[in-house]
Amino acid sequence: MSLNPKISTYSLDNALACANASQLAYDPAIPITTAKVSAAFGLNVSDLVPFKGAGTDAEGFVATMDGAIAIVFRGTDSLDNWLDDGEVLLVPFRDKGSVHLGFKSSLDSVWSVIAGALDKSKGGGRTLWITGHSLGGALALLAAAYLRFPLDAAATIPKPIAGLYTFGQPRVGNSLFGKPCDADFGDRYFRFVNSVDIVPRVPPRLLGYWHAGNVEYIDANGDIQADVAWWHGFLDAVEVGIEGFEALRAGHPRIDAIQDHSMTLYLAKIQAAWNKAHGVA
Repeated sequence: MSLNPKISTYSLDNALACANASQLAYDPAIPITTAKVSAAFGLNVSDLVPFKGAGTDAEGFVATMDGAIAIVFRGTDSLDNWLDDGEVLLVPFRDKGSVHLGFKSSLDSVWSVIAGALDKSKGGGRTLWITGHSLGGALALLAAAYLRFPLDAAATIPKPIAGLYTFGQPRVGNSLFGKPCDADFGDRYFRFVNSVDIVPRVPPRLLGYWHAGNVEYIDANGDIQADVAWWHGFLDAVEVGIEGFEALRAGHPRIDAIQDHSMTLYLAKIQAAWNKAHGVA
C-alpha cells in the first residue's frame, strides 16, 4: 500500500496512507523521522518540516515526497480546550461564512511555517494532500480553505489540492462556509466517521455548525458506507443537542462514543477494509 499522488477521486489506498500518517502524528518521538513518514505513506520522503503552535494545540508536519507533498495535523485529547464557550464562537472567514474561533486561532499559530514549507517544496509536479484526526481533521479542512480561498485573491493563485482525508473530524464552520468548500474541493474531500464517534457531531447544529465533504461512514460491522443516507440516518438518531454538548464539555459522554473516536480504531478498521478489498487474510 502507498499513497497514489495521481488519484484525486476516492481511493482506499490513499485513505489508508492518510490514516497511517494521522496515527503517526501522535508519535511522542520529536521530531518524527523521515523513515517513519516514508513508511506511513509508502513514498520516499526528501524533506520533513515539523510545526507546533505557541500556546495552541496545533501540531504536525509537512512532508515532501516522491510525487506528493502532505500536510499532516496531529489531533488532541483535550476536547474541552476547543469546546469552551469562547472557543466555539463563529467568526467571519473572508467572504466564505464563519468558522470556529479556536480552530482558526490554532491554524494561524502555525500557518507561516506551513506556508513556508509549501513554498520551499513547490515545483516538481507534486500533488498536495492534507490529513488529520479529530482537531487535526478540523485544521486540515481549514488549511484547505486557506489555500483555496487566499486572503489576497487578486494577488495569490489558489493552490490546487489533490486530496483531503479526515478522521473523526468535528464541525468547523457554518453552512455558508461548508457550501463553498463543497463547491470548490468537495469532490476531493473525504470525511471518515466511525460508528458512534461523538466528535463529528460537535459543535452541534443548534449552534450554527455544519459539515462539508463526502462522508465515509464506518458502520458497526466495520464496513465503509459511502452513501450519505447512512450518515444522515444515524446522525438524526444520535445527534448531539445542547444537553449532550454540555455533557461532553463536562467530560461525561457515553463511553462508546469516546472509544469510537480513537485514531487507532479508525486505522484498524480502514486497514481491515483494505485487507478485505485486496483478499488479505
